Amino acid sequence: MNILIVDGNEKKPSDNYVQLGMDTQYDVYSKILQKLSNNSLNITVVHPAINSDFIPQGVSLDDFEGVAWTGSLLNIYQATPPIIRQIELAKKLLNKKNSIFGSCWGLQVYVTAAGGSVRKNPKGREIVVARNIQLNENGKNHYMYKDKYEKFDALCSHLDEVENIPSDSKILCSNDHSEIQALSFKINGANFCGTQYHPEFNFEILSKILFARKSALISENIFKDNDHANKTISCLDDITNKKGNGDYLKIGQDILDKSIRNKDLENWLNNIQN
Repeated sequence: MNILIVDGNEKKPSDNYVQLGMDTQYDVYSKILQKLSNNSLNITVVHPAINSDFIPQGVSLDDFEGVAWTGSLLNIYQATPPIIRQIELAKKLLNKKNSIFGSCWGLQVYVTAAGGSVRKNPKGREIVVARNIQLNENGKNHYMYKDKYEKFDALCSHLDEVENIPSDSKILCSNDHSEIQALSFKINGANFCGTQYHPEFNFEILSKILFARKSALISENIFKDNDHANKTISCLDDITNKKGNGDYLKIGQDILDKSIRNKDLENWLNNIQN
């Protein structure tokens, strides 16, 4: 099965991730999709935020059964050329018969491409854990949430949120921080579903994101001080290294158990493969 991964970041953030010993956003997606797939995946990665000539020679957008769109440090309302190129690519893919999944930035790109809008969340940044995400009736009946808890926590990192949804969209779940934690819609032959949280994340990648942005997060009062930040990062590292179970952050099985944490993505892949 052919999968297109669209990297949402510009070159500098990805280079910074590598320098810090982190996987890039697109590497995170590539690895988790390969782990979750019942079959071998042929993955192609494109980088529309980096240059305008981003489709490899000999590759067509018609070649892919599935499209996964990563997170990004960009803010879509800034409408810079790297952002506009992504919106235009999303519009093209909405005219193809494929299944599309977007997390965080990926959700925001597709909402914009389909006629909705995104804003800076007036409640501020939601990061580390999105608490008490509640499925509504649409979510309970959506294939993406098969065997998922009706109320769950999820790993997250976002400042922006969906403000207005595209026509004929279905909101799937919400929490107190964001009314739209996931939605789905169909346009032409394309079937889109996306989450504001990050089902592709693991504890290691989130720990390194927090480490890289620690000073900024302290200035935003996400962390009270350096000690608070370090204890949060250490808690995530301990889970990665099997030395702790997330008590400091009150992390439950809905996140600790990767079969539940990644269930949204697994269901999306299974829906394509079946």
